[in-house]
Amino acid sequence: MLASPQKRTTVLTDAEIRSLTEGKTVTESLGRGNGALLFWRATGVVQSYYRYYKGNNPTLILIGRYREKRSTGGFSLLDCREKAHEWARLKRSIAPRDLKEYLQLQSEKLAAEQKEAIRKAEEEASRGTLGDLLNSYIDQMRIDGKVSVNETWRSFQTNITKPLPHLLEKRAKDITPDDIVDILAPLADRGANVQMNRVRASLHAAFVYGAHADYDPTRRGYKRYYLTGNPVSLTRKDTSAENAIDRILSDDELQELYLNVHKTYKVGIVLSSLVKMMVATAGQRPQALIRTLWKDYDFKRRCVSLVERKGKGGVRKHVIPLTARQIRILRVLQAHNGDLPGPFYSSPDKEIRLDTLKNVFIRWHEDRVEKSRRAGLPEPEKFTARDIRRTANYLLTDAGVRPEDSNLLQSHGQTGIVKKHYDRHHHLPAKRAAIRLYEKELSRLLTGRKIYRDIREY
Repeated sequence: MLASPQKRTTVLTDAEIRSLTEGKTVTESLGRGNGALLFWRATGVVQSYYRYYKGNNPTLILIGRYREKRSTGGFSLLDCREKAHEWARLKRSIAPRDLKEYLQLQSEKLAAEQKEAIRKAEEEASRGTLGDLLNSYIDQMRIDGKVSVNETWRSFQTNITKPLPHLLEKRAKDITPDDIVDILAPLADRGANVQMNRVRASLHAAFVYGAHADYDPTRRGYKRYYLTGNPVSLTRKDTSAENAIDRILSDDELQELYLNVHKTYKVGIVLSSLVKMMVATAGQRPQALIRTLWKDYDFKRRCVSLVERKGKGGVRKHVIPLTARQIRILRVLQAHNGDLPGPFYSSPDKEIRLDTLKNVFIRWHEDRVEKSRRAGLPEPEKFTARDIRRTANYLLTDAGVRPEDSNLLQSHGQTGIVKKHYDRHHHLPAKRAAIRLYEKELSRLLTGRKIYRDIREY
């Protein structure tokens, strides 16, 4: 209970306040109807209050601790007096509302505003930038075992990180179609339209990933993107660029490659054997071949399990039959790499890089260009590893393999739970029949022998 005033005065001094004994108070009037400034030594220290009457009942509002010495904390007498006069003015301006209730409401309102400000600041800090989005997308590609992850990462580095670093700091939700055009335009300017389409496709996929990532329960606590649309969708794709990729090797080109690729400068046994295996296996994807381990090869049953990561089906096994031609290639690799985990490994813990296969075809083309130049012939047309798979598909057709069996052999569209657990060996007989027809056609092509078909086949 508040003790009765020890002394009431018009203007207090510091000496009067410091002389207060425990339990005593002293007040300074602020004028009629304005209340008073009260000092109370309750338990040792002196606290200052603004006091006013509500009816016959006194109401105290704490100002704070009075500073008795310069070395102690608190408010000076002048500070306390100014605060009391401020509240007296406020009390008059808000009348008939009660001052203490008003201040309580204001305090609660301020606390709520501060809480909301903190929430917004935390939300803003959690908003991912374009750089965050691209890095997260690359991480997810690695988790999913996507073959193109390194190529995609290098593409982002080359076309965004280095030339347009400021875009990486921009919030992903604030990226506009104009920003995407700024990324793609340099590629279009130098005529790299195929590459432009691929960068566009990667960016589109990254934003699709970001839109779903915000609602992924496994990503709680990670950066959020708050995307409301995909800015890449409004940019134009050059459909004519991809349509030009339809290169098919002639019989002579495929024969020359298969029989002589090992003679190419700086192309060793492992890389030349990889090229031959791509041809001999009816155009299996090189990355799937590169990842195989020796334990994946069943020479007794004459089949191999490849790991496919291409397409929307995720990681899946794809079993193909082994032919005598493939086994001959593998025996050569066993003599060279038999002590390594797989035929296409360069060290005990590392398979050869897919990039090196690209170099094989570059050097092969350079050799052919040089030979043609010396012979006074036109420069030969270039082809890449991708064209081997397409050429093999045409050979399968020429060999009389049904389209559905050709798709099985080349692992086109083999997705879904049923196929993941059932298709691996169930379709192996159909694949064996297909590879036998293919091998017969390939043998004709590589040896140059003609196979005359019954006229009724045409």
